[in-house]
Amino acid sequence: MRQRGVVIEKENSRLRVKIQDPNEVCGSCNGCIRLTPGRPQEDLILSFEQAAADYEVGDAVIVETADNKMVRALAVLYGVPFTTLFIGYALTRLITGEDMLGGIGAIIGLLVGALGARIITRRMLKSAPKFRIVARACS
Repeated sequence: MRQRGVVIEKENSRLRVKIQDPNEVCGSCNGCIRLTPGRPQEDLILSFEQAAADYEVGDAVIVETADNKMVRALAVLYGVPFTTLFIGYALTRLITGEDMLGGIGAIIGLLVGALGARIITRRMLKSAPKFRIVARACS
C-alpha cells in the first residue's frame, strides 16, 4: 500500500514525514472505512532512520508498506459476512423449509459474520505496519 507524504523535518540520519489524512486528500467523501482503531482522523507523522541526504524538507515522497495485512484484513472484512449470509440462508431454509425464514436466517448470518469479521480484522491489525520511503513523488 502506497501513500504520499511530505518531509517536514530532517535531523542527521532521521526524517519525519507527514502523511496526509486520506479523507482530506481525496475530497472528504467519507467513503473510506478505517480499519485501524488507534489511528486518529488526522495527519499521521512517521519517523524514518534512512539516509536523510537524499531528501530535503518540503520534498514530496512516496511511502510504502510491504505488509499485506491490509489486503488480508479486507478479504476477511468482506468475505466472512458474505459467506455467513449464504450459510445462514441455507441452514435456515433446510431446517424450516420456508423461504421467508431463510431470508431472516440470511440476515442473522450476515450480522453474525460482520461482528466476527470485525473482531478478526482488529486482531489482525493490532500492530502498526512498517513503512519505508520508496521514491520522491512528482508534484
